[in-house]
Amino acid sequence: MKKSTRLMTVLGIGGLLAGSLLTASASAGTGSTSVVAQPHLTTSQDVVRQTSSSVLLSASGGVSTTVVSETVSAGSWILSANATLVSWEASDYTRCSLYAGETVVGGATTMIGNNTTGAGSGVYAATVSVQGAFSGTGPTTVSLRCAHDTTRNRAPYVDPQATLWIHRSDSLGVAAKR
Repeated sequence: MKKSTRLMTVLGIGGLLAGSLLTASASAGTGSTSVVAQPHLTTSQDVVRQTSSSVLLSASGGVSTTVVSETVSAGSWILSANATLVSWEASDYTRCSLYAGETVVGGATTMIGNNTTGAGSGVYAATVSVQGAFSGTGPTTVSLRCAHDTTRNRAPYVDPQATLWIHRSDSLGVAAKR
């Protein structure tokens, strides 16, 4: 076995193990989200929520659906989310945004669906990653919401394990010069 093949095998196994650790979850009641069960992956300053089932988006174009959310206390927060969007219908732009309350603090767009019909080129499934940050003076609900542009017969959906990672920061602002 060549050295590069062995390295790729080791990296693949490492990625599989890391993915297993990140997606291991404990039940959080009867809701559709769970808490990542590996405490060493986060600090006491982090909140991680993950969906345990698919989330169906609205069939109507332009209507946002909350995929995952969490309420955090006052303070400065850095947000990161990822979601895999799926559609078998005609291609359409699908947009996911991070919200702090009703304020958009980050967003990402992709094209999903049948690439021979609809808005143009696309794939049946695509993963989006969204980042943002905010400071709040009181409890704030943070959410990842997704929508698509055009009304369809069958709505796109978000695969299970969409993740919202919320990290407390000492402050937000310009990086210190060294």
